[in-house]
Amino acid sequence: MSARAELRRAAPWILCGITLSVLVISNWFRWTMRNQGGAGDIDWLDGAIAALGVAGIPVVGALIASRLPANPYGWLWCAVGLAYGLSDSSPLVQAAGGPPWLAWLLEGWGFLSFLCLLLFVLLLFPTGHLPAPRWRWVARAAVTVAVSADVLVPLTFDPADPSAATPWALRGAAAPYVFGALVVAVFLMFAVGLVAMASLVWRFRRAGSVERQQLTWFVYATVVIAVYLVADALGVIPAGLVHWVLNGVSFAVLPVAVGVAVLRYRLYDIDRIVSRTVTYGVLTGALFAVYLLVVAVLSQTGLPQGSSDAVVVGVTLAVAAVVGRVRRRLQDAVDRRFDRARYDAARAVDAFAARLRDQVDLDEISAGLRDTVAATVVPGRMSVWLRPTGQG
Repeated sequence: MSARAELRRAAPWILCGITLSVLVISNWFRWTMRNQGGAGDIDWLDGAIAALGVAGIPVVGALIASRLPANPYGWLWCAVGLAYGLSDSSPLVQAAGGPPWLAWLLEGWGFLSFLCLLLFVLLLFPTGHLPAPRWRWVARAAVTVAVSADVLVPLTFDPADPSAATPWALRGAAAPYVFGALVVAVFLMFAVGLVAMASLVWRFRRAGSVERQQLTWFVYATVVIAVYLVADALGVIPAGLVHWVLNGVSFAVLPVAVGVAVLRYRLYDIDRIVSRTVTYGVLTGALFAVYLLVVAVLSQTGLPQGSSDAVVVGVTLAVAAVVGRVRRRLQDAVDRRFDRARYDAARAVDAFAARLRDQVDLDEISAGLRDTVAATVVPGRMSVWLRPTGQG
């Protein structure tokens, strides 16, 4: 292997090491300076958990880029990790004694670059190329809005934090307009992101079998993140450590799913994962709804506290007793929709086993075996060998 090829394979891990070093050093300084701010240990713990979730981004990028260096998608994830590290570099600036406006610049540029690169994560998955030439305008719009917003960052005067104003910040009558233009640019980035998500639907409709499975991994991760965001917006997730942990896990889900899909390790298990997720999600929601209904009914009956608690415990035990049967029925219903191949294969095997109980014709058994194997395994070639009678 040439020195150039070795450097190309080592470069992703160098970028990964830089990103992880920035995250570790930033959180170290955040911990050492935790008493200088108002939140103390809370900010440090929140930042540390978020860093653990984001750590998967540069690692997955390095894995993809080192194994598939010709695919730009792995390098894109490495860049996403660097952008997030730049947006989290304010503790380094504070520890070095830098001015607050420098932290503002680095955070703003890092955040905008992070958003722009995430749009390309949507546009280029999984091949590293646009779905079609007609989608070039989306990429150009993302870059144009991001560059325009980067120009506005040093000119913006944030009324919520005047100390972070750069020497080039516009004040007076022009300040609100520049700040509003920056906010509009961020919203435009999210609008372009919705268009980039639509490209996944367009790509899925025209993809082959392998690429569809890869897109299924990606969609699965985005749905999990969307469920978390909706639950967070509705206030279902309790504040504190649980919220921070779920936030970190949501950061980690997408790069892990992308790495599994692109590297194609155990690729075709995604249907079973989706099936189990839907089953247990619906089952958990149903049990939680039953519990809330029982508690609401008991609160209106005026029963003494001790008797109402006993009724709740009894209902909980009754639900636990039937949960296994409900899960099996629900699993069959979900498998028919989300894991149809495995469902049909299991039914074909069960049907063949039922015929074996009454079938005595060897030719019919061989034909049934061939049909069952062809329907469930789909082999390229198949033959049935029977041992001749009369031999030991």
